Amino acid sequence: MNAFAMREIEAHELAERRRAYIAEQIRNCLYGKTLYVNIAWTLQAIPQKVSRIGLIEEMENALLTSSSAGFDYSAKLLAALDDESLRPALRTERERIIGDWADTTHNCMTQQELEALPC
Repeated sequence: MNAFAMREIEAHELAERRRAYIAEQIRNCLYGKTLYVNIAWTLQAIPQKVSRIGLIEEMENALLTSSSAGFDYSAKLLAALDDESLRPALRTERERIIGDWADTTHNCMTQQELEALPC
């Protein structure tokens, strides 16, 4: 394999590690391990410091919005309190949203911000 292809592979792997790190920071904030997280909601936005409460509200809004695509978040959430078989679908949807946020945040960060990530 030539040097150019190796650099491309290494750059892709580094970007994936950075996205995974950002997703982990989002999860830590959702779970209450941290009080704030830097996140960008849309492309061309500047990542901003968001409180845990704000992040939870955005997650709820994202889950409610995904219900229009056939997910039906509210009903599944209530049913999952008693039926563990419904939890994987909720978890999958939550992880999809976190992954989208991590991708968007990664894509909006400056090179200096990316280099500051411990990856």
